[in-house]
Formats: sequence, C-alpha cells, structure tokens
Amino acid sequence: MAKTHPHITAPTPAQLARLVEDRPEPIAQTYLALHALVLETLPDVEHSVDEVDASIGYAAHQYGYNGWGMAAVTPHSRWVSLTLLQGSRLPDPSGLLEGTAVMRHVKPRAPEEVEEHRVDLTALLLAAARLCEERD
Repeated sequence: MAKTHPHITAPTPAQLARLVEDRPEPIAQTYLALHALVLETLPDVEHSVDEVDASIGYAAHQYGYNGWGMAAVTPHSRWVSLTLLQGSRLPDPSGLLEGTAVMRHVKPRAPEEVEEHRVDLTALLLAAARLCEERD
C-alpha cells in the first residue's frame, strides 16, 4: 500500500512560509514568489502543498493529465523548481525550460530571477493551462 504525505489544500502564504522556514532565505523567498506568480497568472487554479517536502501541485484533477495536474513548485537546497508536467509540448522562446523529458522545469535561485523572467514565466504558465484545457 502506498503511503502518502499529508497535504494542505489552498495553503495560505503563512502556511507555506512555515514549511520552508528552515531553508536559506533566498530559496524560501523564491518559493513564495513563484507561488504568488502562479496564483496571479491562474487565480482559479486548484492547488495543494505536501507538508513533508513543501512541493505545491497545481491543477491536479482540474485540467486533466490523468489527474496529475499542470505544474509544481518545489524547493531544493540551491534552487526552486517550477516543473511543467507537459513542458516539452510548450513554446519556450525564452529558453528558460531545462530538461529533456516530457516534464521540464525552470530553476530560479533568487526571487529577483522570478521578477526578471516574470513575463516569460507567465507565458509558460498560460500555455500550460491552455494545453491542459485542450486535453480535457
């Protein structure tokens, strides 16, 4: 039987901040900035956070992808990953997406990088949401 971690549905910024309070300040701030950008871009996106690894999943069971969702924001020790589950199918004129699998990610290391790439990150998120809606 698979074990699952506890999740918080639609966590508040304060709840998220508590989950990453032991991380380096730039990582915690980048994590919160990416989450805020996702919600600004897709205000109706369903989301929940894993209380163990602080990974925030977006649009699980909302848009399709067999329930997996559209994206995730996960803090690591030196960066925060914005993972786009169908990233290989998205236009990426900015070249921000990394990886060679279907899932691709952007790895900002500071909140300033989120702000610097705000327009391109927003475009990627909107394209990912459109792709999900088309598959639904």
